[in-house]
Amino acid sequence: MSDRGIREYGLDGELARVAGVEVRLVVDGFAAWGLEWVDGPTVDRMRAHVAAVRAGRRGIAPPEHRLDYRRRQSPRAWAARAVAAMRDVSSVRAVAAGAALRRNHPAGRNRRPGALRPEDHALLDLVQRLYEGSADPERADRPEDEPLIRRLLAEGNQSREAMCRILNDADPDLGLGAEDLRRTEAGGPILRLVSGDSGR
Repeated sequence: MSDRGIREYGLDGELARVAGVEVRLVVDGFAAWGLEWVDGPTVDRMRAHVAAVRAGRRGIAPPEHRLDYRRRQSPRAWAARAVAAMRDVSSVRAVAAGAALRRNHPAGRNRRPGALRPEDHALLDLVQRLYEGSADPERADRPEDEPLIRRLLAEGNQSREAMCRILNDADPDLGLGAEDLRRTEAGGPILRLVSGDSGR
């Protein structure tokens, strides 16, 4: 089916109705399309939505092998997943382990001044994995996370890299209330995501 034919059937509108987010269908070349949306359902869930729409209305969607799924991450979703991760001891340990691996790798020893630290890379990786597995990742896990998410977005200018530095910095004077973010489920403070050499 042609791009025009698919658009006339309204696949993007039908998916937006089913998925609850704005969905764009874009042409990627001859008989190839990209399906784009921000946050909302996971890629697997969107595939299921497409399959359901395809089953209900034949010809409304391109064949699966010609469709590329592109879920975009908003700064809000990154901040929400990062704040949730800060409250989880296993996530904190995963960041520490990831930072240690990066710090011990030869490529991690020759960093440029001002570059992301090993713990920043580890936190970016962790939050990306959490994002990919979360439906509606932009939503706060807890009501008390909401002001922290908003503050992190404001202090970090909606930049993932800046927010990483804020979360990994031990200095509570950064204005984010690091002591509030770094509390485990048991309520005990975690002074840093990563202990030891910060790589500065």
